[in-house]
Amino acid sequence: MWVGIGVFLAGGLGALSRAGVDALVKPWWSRRVTGSSKAFPASTFLINVSGAFVLGIVTGYAVKHTAGGAQDFNAIVGVGFLGAYTTFSTEEWHTLGLLRKNASVEAFNMLGSLCASLVLAALGLWIGSLL
Repeated sequence: MWVGIGVFLAGGLGALSRAGVDALVKPWWSRRVTGSSKAFPASTFLINVSGAFVLGIVTGYAVKHTAGGAQDFNAIVGVGFLGAYTTFSTEEWHTLGLLRKNASVEAFNMLGSLCASLVLAALGLWIGSLL
């Protein structure tokens, strides 16, 4: 039961963190980029790849330390916080919007995000297994 409450609370913090990163990155990206690249969903990209990296670390740690609540920690941080912080559906929504605007080059963000997320998740898993 306590893990469920932890997941619930961590999910709220993850959603707030996502909104905060989005609010910081969007204006920063818009001021620095001109032209059609402004349409690139930089905040969603950053959120998803950073979340994959942290999930790798948390999972690597939990796999190495199976006792002492590491699995509960993995559920609370991995499912709760990072589940709310990252979202594949937002990335799909941004990509479909770019395709509808004929911004096909920027729409490749989904492939780039997937590749970067896999690499960073693997790196995080390795780092987490060292902790």
